[in-house]
Amino acid sequence: MTCDACGRTTAWNPWGACSIHHYNRPRPTAEEQQDMINSAPEALAYYLGIQPGSPAGEDG
Repeated sequence: MTCDACGRTTAWNPWGACSIHHYNRPRPTAEEQQDMINSAPEALAYYLGIQPGSPAGEDG
C-alpha cells in the first residue's frame, strides 16, 4: 500500500499511513478527524509494536 500522507510504499495497515507521524495529520472532514481520534490508541500501539491495552511502563 502507499502512505496517504507521503506516498511511500509501506506494509498494509488499517490506518493508511507509514508512521504515527503521518497517521496524526489533519483530516479533510470533522467526521474523519473524529474517527482518527477514536482509533488513536490502537494506531499508536500498532506503530510502537505493542498490544493494544498493554500497560505502559510496567513489567509483566
